[in-house]
Amino acid sequence: MAKKIKNSKPMKRRNFLKGASAAALGAAAVSSFPAPAISGGHMEWIACSAFGKAGGLGKAIDRFASYVNNQSDKLKITVYHGGELVPPLESLDAVRSGAAQMAYGAGYYWTNISMAPSFSAALPFGLTAQEQNAWCYYGGGIEAADKAYNSIGVKFLPMGNTGNQMGGWFNKEINSISDFDGLKIRMPGLGGEVLKSFGANTVLLAGADVLPSLASGAIDATEWIGPAADLGKGLHQAAKYYYNPGWHEPATILDCSIDMFEWEKLDDATRELVTVASKAVNMEVLSMFQAANDSSYQKLINEHGVQMRQLPDEVMNALGQRAGEVCSSIASEDPVSQELFSHIVEFRSSILRWTNTSEREYMRVRSLPFAYPSA
Repeated sequence: MAKKIKNSKPMKRRNFLKGASAAALGAAAVSSFPAPAISGGHMEWIACSAFGKAGGLGKAIDRFASYVNNQSDKLKITVYHGGELVPPLESLDAVRSGAAQMAYGAGYYWTNISMAPSFSAALPFGLTAQEQNAWCYYGGGIEAADKAYNSIGVKFLPMGNTGNQMGGWFNKEINSISDFDGLKIRMPGLGGEVLKSFGANTVLLAGADVLPSLASGAIDATEWIGPAADLGKGLHQAAKYYYNPGWHEPATILDCSIDMFEWEKLDDATRELVTVASKAVNMEVLSMFQAANDSSYQKLINEHGVQMRQLPDEVMNALGQRAGEVCSSIASEDPVSQELFSHIVEFRSSILRWTNTSEREYMRVRSLPFAYPSA
């Protein structure tokens, strides 16, 4: 289950580079890892992303770097996408080693270092994207998550949100909770821990490895993000059923993790620029997915013949009950996780009252059978 939080002291840069495989580093020699350049107040950062260059998330970190580079004469950021400098899931390791100054990914990618960031990324049956943004910017969420990230030596900023995800791609139907027993599924984070408790074999794979693993039968099922991202990755080529809803990730915060020592070297104006740029990208990524998902969803059904399925209520009820138990148990294993989990759960309780009063009721009445213009 949870992994204990490791010593927050960064590993030696030399040791990290020595341990990295030649294949992972590609053509980059050790000398190509420049230390952050400081001259007359000017700094140069390397940002390692867990995502590929071509997708929406690759473009998102490129936009972030462009915003900063175009507006600052003190900080320049060079982006390396997943696999270009280090393997995707080792992006934060590169920061902690001193080989990079910033990582871009999701908190549940860093469980080899600490389980705590998983809670801020996505809590099963937790906050929606709108609620996560409310928590981050007006509910003390950034400060709460920052404590967990600071414990492993980095500064946290939210920099993207997937919105509500889909339940995943399966090659067999899920009719009861027992159908998860023995299932080999790519599901990271706390959702994966919930499925483990029902006998599933869960694995963490980087994005580039998801389709090959599903197509080869190495895994039986996978979740990724939602229709737009899933269509682009071609997951419909390797699985028969597409399940809804994404109970495991009702929304997912993507994180910008910055080496604390480098963050503290920035002057106030540059820190503000980085913060505002990350906030802009945070909103852009969510809007991108929301705008693109329906057309992709329709294409999956109408052009690719994907069979859409809904997880039965009895399955959802069992997952919801177990999610609370599993998440509480994992959080209790270390004080950093417990503090962050408690902060999110408290906010969830209060925002749920208002969401049920406003959003849920509006969604109900909007679906009533009155006439309304349509395309």
